[in-house]
Amino acid sequence: MNQRLIRKIETILSENLPIKLGINKKNELVRLIFEVSSRDNISPEDILAKIGAKNLIEEGKGELFHKVKNNLLKIRYPSIKPKDKPHLVPVIIGPEREECAIWDFDISPSKIFVEKSVSKLEWTDKFLENFPGTEIREINDIKDGIKYLDIKDPIEKYNTRRENVFLVKNKSAFIKICPCTKGYKRCGYWILNVGFGCPIDCSYCYLQMYSNTPGIILPANIEDYYEHILKFDKKCEKRTRIGTGEFTDSLALDKYTGYSSYLIPVFRKVKNLVLELKTKTTDIDGILKEEAGENVVISWSVNTDRIAEKYEKGGASMSERLKAAEEVAKKGYGIGFHFDPVVFYPGWEDDYKNVVNGMFSNDIIRKNTLWVSLGTLRYVPNFKQTVEERFFDNKMFYDGEFFEDTDGKLRYPRELRAQIYDNMINWIREFDTKAWIYLCMEPKEVWGDAPFGDTPYI
Repeated sequence: MNQRLIRKIETILSENLPIKLGINKKNELVRLIFEVSSRDNISPEDILAKIGAKNLIEEGKGELFHKVKNNLLKIRYPSIKPKDKPHLVPVIIGPEREECAIWDFDISPSKIFVEKSVSKLEWTDKFLENFPGTEIREINDIKDGIKYLDIKDPIEKYNTRRENVFLVKNKSAFIKICPCTKGYKRCGYWILNVGFGCPIDCSYCYLQMYSNTPGIILPANIEDYYEHILKFDKKCEKRTRIGTGEFTDSLALDKYTGYSSYLIPVFRKVKNLVLELKTKTTDIDGILKEEAGENVVISWSVNTDRIAEKYEKGGASMSERLKAAEEVAKKGYGIGFHFDPVVFYPGWEDDYKNVVNGMFSNDIIRKNTLWVSLGTLRYVPNFKQTVEERFFDNKMFYDGEFFEDTDGKLRYPRELRAQIYDNMINWIREFDTKAWIYLCMEPKEVWGDAPFGDTPYI
């Protein structure tokens, strides 16, 4: 479908514009027409008519390309200013491939690669017991497994990640600070690295470009983390949040890894650290078996039903996530929520307001919510091309206007982001005046002076 549209656009440009377009100029026009056509569901011919291409041609060939491009920009980016950089990357969509199968909350890998250094660990034996029919291959290190699989295509490499598991020994980077661009306000978050790779397929997930391993990586030496956690706790002079959900979903594979059962008892003993387990699933059995501690928080990424159903394939429904949050809160855990990314689209205000109302009209959820983070859709250059190849009906990047910000990422204009955050905060504050609200990876100017609430974490 997308390939046919691209070919049609190229043909129409060739037949209707009496000028020779170089590859870069052609790519820019194709990108603009492709996004407008996909967003507004109108034909390329109608788009050319809408920008008055016929009249522009009659005016003469001089500056014709720039006139056509500028008129297309006005349709695709109606608020564009001279300083704005929309980053018009080529539309590169190869032969139609099958979309990655939707995760069904279980994994059944065809191969499990086990580093020799962890092959005798008790954790390894327990994990392998879940997969009696799976081929187990012992390797010296993860590079041997990657070489054995020999998958070159980056899209295929990512799409096959659930088919292979690597059990490794983590030797470094147990704990590191969450990255934040210079000039952007930090939220005081740290990362506990307990794996890499997520079985859920979120269209906006940066791991699609960041991952270069055709499998999910799990550290088998989880008990080695204890010493690092205790040492880090002693270094911290105040309450410090640390979470496992940066490179993976904290609970998606918990029934296989049992990580929560290893970590929660340790964090109940520390003084300054607050563990956050963040998820889009309802796999809370391991959580409920453990004794809740005041410094263990279970969080959910939340969004509108429209975004969750279309762009978070394999995640639990919103109603299921909130039901799980209620169960965890009843057990005595503090809970958190992450509206990240908030996606701008026609009707976004009503949809997000309904989500907030549904969450915080629940007394149990409201009384046990410790924090809520907000972040809008953002992506690095060329990321959109990866998503377009992996998902055939993904339009989340076309509804809004994205311009390059000071961190090099493509984002909604700052004025729109500030408006989105103001609305979200006001909706939350109608129910909850105490929970800490913070922004994820935003400059101080966007934070402004909204009622975020007090926190010991910054």
